[in-house]
Amino acid sequence: MTARDLPSEHMRSVALFLLAMSGISGCASSRLPRANGVDPNAQVVEGRLALGEARMQPALCQGTNVTPDYTTLDESAVLSFLKGVGLPVRLERARTDLVYVEVQINPETDEWVRLRVAVLATPVQAGRELHDAILQHGEGSWGIHRANLAVLGPEGTVDDIVRFMGKTRLSCWGVLTIAGRDDAFVVPGNYREL
Repeated sequence: MTARDLPSEHMRSVALFLLAMSGISGCASSRLPRANGVDPNAQVVEGRLALGEARMQPALCQGTNVTPDYTTLDESAVLSFLKGVGLPVRLERARTDLVYVEVQINPETDEWVRLRVAVLATPVQAGRELHDAILQHGEGSWGIHRANLAVLGPEGTVDDIVRFMGKTRLSCWGVLTIAGRDDAFVVPGNYREL
């Protein structure tokens, strides 16, 4: 399927989403810093970190409600989750449909990770457009979606993305997708949406 085969409304929607996800204003580091003190092999089942094989450890989500969420959410959902994990967070509103949530992952070096949170109309749109944006950005791109939210993170290695999940537990909050060379891979965790 080519871009010409897609309905124009979908293409317009994807174009707006990609523009929003490109971080056009004041993006922090374009690379995901390594979360100190987190062993990536301990975050996945059997220490498998290869895309297509990696599955997040069930113990990572112990005590977290992983019931699928089909309500309409806004950025406060991800903000509340990260605060509940005990991480410092701050918020910057770029537009009504795009917010940056920054989370401090290494307090000793004052390293923050900027997440771009897009508020979309439906869960299907959030999942599809996050997938498209991840593929557009290429290998090392990743994101999380939950209900109608799509969260795009800065590029990183699989090891560093898994470390970040271990520190933030975001794979317990939403569905984690990571871009490989030619495709995007969902990394199974305890939170899933149909």
